[in-house]
Amino acid sequence: SYKFSADNDLMATAREAMTLIRRYRISKYNNAPDVPEGYFGDDTRRILIVAQTAGDASLKYGLAERFATDEIIDAAILENPDAEIWLKIHPDVISGKKGSDIDIVSARIKCHIIDEDFNPISLLEYFDAVYTKTSQMGFEALMLGKKCVCFGMPFYAGWGITDDRVRCKRRTASRSVEEVFAAAYILYTRYTNPYQNRPSDILDTINELIGLPKKMNYFFGFSYWKHPFVAPFFDFKPIFINPVAGENHLTKALRKGLNPSSTIYIWGKNDFPEVEEYAQTHGVRIFRIEDGFVRSVGLGSDLTQPYSLVIDGRGIYFDPTCESDLEYLLENHPFSSQELERAQRIRAYLIEKKLSKYNLYDNIDLNLPSDRSIVFVPGQVDDDASIRFGAPGMSNLELLKQVRANRPDAYIVFKPHPDVLAGNRVGHIDQSEALRYCDCIVSEVGIDSVLAYADEVHTMTSLVGFEALIRRIKVVTYGLPFYAGWGLTEDKLRCERRKRILSIDELVAATYLLYPRYIHPESLQRCEIEEVLEFIEQNRQSFKNSMGLHVRNWISRKFQMIIRIAKGL
Repeated sequence: SYKFSADNDLMATAREAMTLIRRYRISKYNNAPDVPEGYFGDDTRRILIVAQTAGDASLKYGLAERFATDEIIDAAILENPDAEIWLKIHPDVISGKKGSDIDIVSARIKCHIIDEDFNPISLLEYFDAVYTKTSQMGFEALMLGKKCVCFGMPFYAGWGITDDRVRCKRRTASRSVEEVFAAAYILYTRYTNPYQNRPSDILDTINELIGLPKKMNYFFGFSYWKHPFVAPFFDFKPIFINPVAGENHLTKALRKGLNPSSTIYIWGKNDFPEVEEYAQTHGVRIFRIEDGFVRSVGLGSDLTQPYSLVIDGRGIYFDPTCESDLEYLLENHPFSSQELERAQRIRAYLIEKKLSKYNLYDNIDLNLPSDRSIVFVPGQVDDDASIRFGAPGMSNLELLKQVRANRPDAYIVFKPHPDVLAGNRVGHIDQSEALRYCDCIVSEVGIDSVLAYADEVHTMTSLVGFEALIRRIKVVTYGLPFYAGWGLTEDKLRCERRKRILSIDELVAATYLLYPRYIHPESLQRCEIEEVLEFIEQNRQSFKNSMGLHVRNWISRKFQMIIRIAKGL
């Protein structure tokens, strides 16, 4: 009932705002790159179907749930026989956060799929019409002068500017696109300027967005199964770069909007020379990401959701060839009494509950001899990056040989790495060969089963050495793990940068409290380590019993293959 025609100032503001939105491609979120040149080829007439997320409230309350996927696609094909039909997947579906309201697998048979996140205004410029249920992109299409067909009743439908397949009897007035814009974007909405902490308006907001560079975040080296697992650790939407065979990582990233205002994230110590050279040339910051030290119930190589990650802007904790954020903390951080008290509590809880990185196996009594010194040698993955950088040239067999030479009278217990036992990684030693240098081989038991007897732990770079330190067990390192060089271990190698003498609680505070980032396994919301530890303790046995471990491992390994098939790789 608003008299738009009488409010000249309002309509002038609406027209100015719409002009700026079109010119600068301002949309709802403004974090996606523009469509790269040449993406669509020739000037063929195109129709865009906009998919949404399953369960979205606008679908239920916008009267859109009555329409099936095929109805919308078939209508677009039937009504536009001379056009290419394209379907755009919602960004939250691309990132793995939510499911789609449209069956994408069956849709691929009938139309082209856009499974990359593009700026909506930039994308709409290439299309003649949009078919949607209730997406805001339908209204953005109207602002660009495109036809919009609605299989639902969004805020902009029912006013005579859309082709509506449902009706709302209350909406009897005819409104122009400018009038609907004025009502929705100006009269209905309140704005605030977060940079100046003051009330704002639409023109001020648009001008702020125009002046901001698109600080997008690009992730390299993350396999497809990691995408939905990694995303909850961040407050922004990661852009994962996974080129098909023969495609260049940097080229694809530039095509998806990588620019000097971006940030780059790389999994572990994966090498991307062209990407890293681009970052150095343009001053783009690189962070490296790895699993945290209390990771999950189950192995990473079995595609298990991690509960913690470390995100390092200097290096990464397992590479002693350069300083990492963890090493910087250990060398420089002034630990507070509150941090140390909290570290003491965490250390006590880990010991009491017998928690470790993977929490995969039960702890049992091994009944090891009491008349000899027990030396525990934890196996590692032979090609693990921590060995390549922290103990180059060594292997599990070489470690056993050196331990036997150094401790000829000890009772040596060797425990192969869980990933090696699962058959997911390399590092297997033939049992007869291993028993030439050790007295006992144990497998599929928790590390506390051995640590309960161990007088010493000898390791290359294994986290078991750190877990032994927490339990006040002597540790001898043959490489340079993050916990070596601080006066707590007997080290065969030295790191000249590490000059500080630390206490166990200072080491624990930096490693468990300050360095990693945690999410709750159920809510996937950011949390503290105490919540993760409590969850693991309460649920680890039920996780193991809910399904046979080997069956779960088999299913998880198949999961990655299914993802790749679905992606058409």
